[in-house]
Parts: sequence; structure tokens; C-alpha cells
Amino acid sequence: MFGKVTPELIIAVLSSGAGAFAGLSKALANFNRKIEKRFETIERDLDSFQDRVIRDYVLKEDFLREMQAVHNKLDRILDHILSKNN
Repeated sequence: MFGKVTPELIIAVLSSGAGAFAGLSKALANFNRKIEKRFETIERDLDSFQDRVIRDYVLKEDFLREMQAVHNKLDRILDHILSKNN
């Protein structure tokens, strides 16, 4: 049907299989490197974002509490000024 299987044919088939396997292995390794690089970039961006949030973000409740403290101090200063004028 296919003719005689010769040693050259067997070597050609094995060489083709080995080449295909090597090519697929290299493609998979490149894909894994790209995925790892992308994850490293995402981790770095997330760490940077977390650092900025911790450094720059003020909770609304903290801001209101601080503003209330400032208003209390200003009220005491005003009361002190008014009491000195009376």
C-alpha cells in the first residue's frame, strides 16, 4: 500500500517529530516568559498603587475628625479673643 518502509523514511519521520517537538517546546517557553513578564508588571503596578494609596489617600472620617479638631481650636481662639475684649 505505502511501499517499503526504509531506514531513511524512519529517520525522516523521527527527525520531523523531534523538530516539531523542539519547536513546540520553544514556543511554550516563550509563552511562559511572556506570561511571567506580564504578571511581574501587574505585581509591580499593584505594589506601586498600594504605596500611593497608603501615602496619599485620607479616609473621609479621618478628614472630618481633623477638621472638627481645627474648628474646635479656632472656636477656642475666638472665645479667647472675645473674652479679652470684654
